[in-house]
Formats: sequence, C-alpha cells, structure tokens
Amino acid sequence: MIPLSPKSIGGHRTAGATRRTFGTRRAVVAGALALTVLLSGCSVLQIRTEDKSSGPVRVGVQKTAGSEPTGEPTDGGIPEGMKKETVTLGDTCPVNVSFAIGDNWTGSTGSTDQFRVYARSDDSTHSDVFMINCTDEYGDSAQEVVDRKRKFGFSKQDSQVLAERTGSLSAGEYWSYQAELGATEILAIDQQPTIAYGVQVGYKINGRLVSLIIEMRAQKSNTEADEEFRKILPTVVIDGEKVPAPSFR
Repeated sequence: MIPLSPKSIGGHRTAGATRRTFGTRRAVVAGALALTVLLSGCSVLQIRTEDKSSGPVRVGVQKTAGSEPTGEPTDGGIPEGMKKETVTLGDTCPVNVSFAIGDNWTGSTGSTDQFRVYARSDDSTHSDVFMINCTDEYGDSAQEVVDRKRKFGFSKQDSQVLAERTGSLSAGEYWSYQAELGATEILAIDQQPTIAYGVQVGYKINGRLVSLIIEMRAQKSNTEADEEFRKILPTVVIDGEKVPAPSFR
C-alpha cells in the first residue's frame, strides 16, 4: 500500500505517488508475462523428473521427452508358502545371498562353493532351474561388469529384456531384469522359448572384483513358474541389502 502524504489527503494524489503506482503495475504485468513464457517453455522442452536408486531426484531439461522413470520395486516380503533360504558362497567369494523359495526346489549335485543350483527334478538341464554363481572379474569397476552383462547377456535376435532396473549397492552395482530367451540361446531350456528372472551384480570384496549372478529360468509356456519367479526375485538380499526388482511386464 502506498503511504499518503498530507498533500494527498482528501483524494488528491501527488505526481510522485501516481508514477509509483504506474511503475508497480508495470512490474506486476512484466512478472506475469515472464511466468507465462516460462510455463509455455516447459511444455516445449519437456521437463521430466527421474528418481533412481543410485542418487537423489534430478531434473533434466531436453528438447524431446526422455525415457520414463523406472517403476518402484515390487514388495519384497517372503510370499506365503515359501521359506527364506540363505547361501554362503565359500571363502573365495564371501558373500551371503538370501531369497524366498518353495519346498518343491531341491539342491543339485552339480553345486560347488561358488556355484549353487536348485531344480525341480534330478535333471537340471531339462527342468526349471534356479542358479547362483560367483566368479572373479578382471575389469576396472563394478559398473563395467554390469554394463557388459547388460550388453551381452541376451544377445540373440529372438531374445529380449522385458523389464529391468539398475542402481548401486553398498559394495557395487546391480542389474535386475525380467527377460525372454529365444530358442537359439544356449541357456534356453530344451531349445524352447524360456523366461528368465535374475540379478547381475558387480561387487567389490576385499579388494577383488567379482560377478555375482542369481537367475531363475523356465520354459515360457510354464505360467506357474512365471508367477513364482515374480514373487521370488523381489526377495533377493545380498549381504543384508535388498536388491530392487524391476516393475514386471
């Protein structure tokens, strides 16, 4: 509110007060116009926010819209009818891995300290399979390990990644995924289209770089296994840290 001088009492404003009023109005109009231009520019530049687990919320401005933010991970409680299983991968790969699993899975005779296999029958090459494997890596970083797995993990033309999520863990980087293996993939079961749910992790342990793989596979026609894998993957915990799962398709 503009203060009144004694000369302006009774409805007579001074010339200075009138100029201040017009100046204030011009400032208000200019501010409103600037705000309109800014908001109009947002629709052209497609401002998008993205919240990844590896860092805080970031705001990016680009001329065309980028990829949609990765969805929130699925709930990771132990599903009904399953139990928690914990695996320690030996002295050369001292990592604890836990996950939910049903009673109809049994350990395979092909298991070693760093390679654990669960199957639904004695012949793990033809049945649904649940595999955990830890091997030494010779790259420069955990991120390099994950990037290489993403690039070459499902390389055949008839294979595809349906959903995925990447991010950081305390000791490394992870890639969790839902994929479909084509019949020509070497890991496809009985040379049939195969579903795969898993986690690939580049991990630093006592100064060593390792690759940790947790993966479940079944033939694509096995819808019961598909539903089961969707429940198991969000329960994977590595050294007490839950690995986020993607939003499944």
